[in-house]
Amino acid sequence: MTPHRPPATVVLTGATSGIGAAAARRLAGSAGRLLVHGRGDEPEIRPLLDQLRAAGPAEIVYARADFDRLDDVVDLADRVADVTDRVDILVNNAGRPGAPRRRTSEDGYEATLQTNYLAAVLLTERLLPLLPPSGRVVHVSSATHLSATFDLDDPQLRRAYAPTTAYARSKLALVAHAVRQAAHYRPAIVAVHPGVISTPLLHAMFAIGGDSPSHGGANVVEAALRADVPSGAYLDERRIADPAPQVRDATFRDGLHRLTMSLLAPWLG
Repeated sequence: MTPHRPPATVVLTGATSGIGAAAARRLAGSAGRLLVHGRGDEPEIRPLLDQLRAAGPAEIVYARADFDRLDDVVDLADRVADVTDRVDILVNNAGRPGAPRRRTSEDGYEATLQTNYLAAVLLTERLLPLLPPSGRVVHVSSATHLSATFDLDDPQLRRAYAPTTAYARSKLALVAHAVRQAAHYRPAIVAVHPGVISTPLLHAMFAIGGDSPSHGGANVVEAALRADVPSGAYLDERRIADPAPQVRDATFRDGLHRLTMSLLAPWLG
C-alpha cells in the first residue's frame, strides 16, 4: 500500500469547479482544515461549501481572489495567515485556458502566464513562512508542457501568440519552478499532470474527450499526500516521469527564476 501523509491544514486554489472541486471533496474527508479558493462570491458557491462540510470533519474556509490581479494573491495569502499559522499542503490548482486572442492581466502581464504561473509562485512565496519542513507544495501542471518551449526573451508572447502555446508554456514554467525550488525550499515541492480531464478548460482549447474530474482530483490528492514522492518530482498522473527537456536544463531554470522574481518584485514584499 502506498504510504500517505495525514493532512492537517490544506490550501487549495481553483477549488470551486472541475479538478479542484473534485480534489476538495476528497480532502474534506481527511483534512483538519481546508481553505478553498475561487473567483466567485461566497453565495454563488455555497452549495459546494455545504457539500464539503457534509463530506467529512474538515473545517471549511472559503477565500475569494481573482488571479488576474496579483494584489488579490497577496490578499489571499494574508487571509490564509489570518486563519492559520501553519499550512501543511498548498495545492496550486487554479488555472485558465489560453485566451482566444492575446490579452494582458490587470497588472500588464500575459494573462495565461499570470493566472497559471505567476500567481502560483507568488502565493507559494508568500505562504512559505507558514509551511513547515514536512509540508508540501503541489503545482497542477499538464502534459502539454512536454511539447512547449519558453522563450525567456519574449515572456509576454508579443511575437507570436496561440492559446495552446500560452497554456502549455505556463505549465512548463510551473514544472521548472518545482524542479528548481526543490533544492531551495524547506517543504517538498512537486508538479503533477492530473490526466486529460473533461472540463470546460480542456474543451476551450482541444476538441477531445477526457476522464472525469474525479479522476483528475484523485491524482492531485495522491500527489499531495503520498509520502514516497521526492521533492522536485514530476508526476504523470501517479507515475514519476521525466519532464520536458527544457525543464531539465539548469541554465533555463535559473533564467526563468530570475525573470519570475523580477516580474513579481512589486508583490513579494
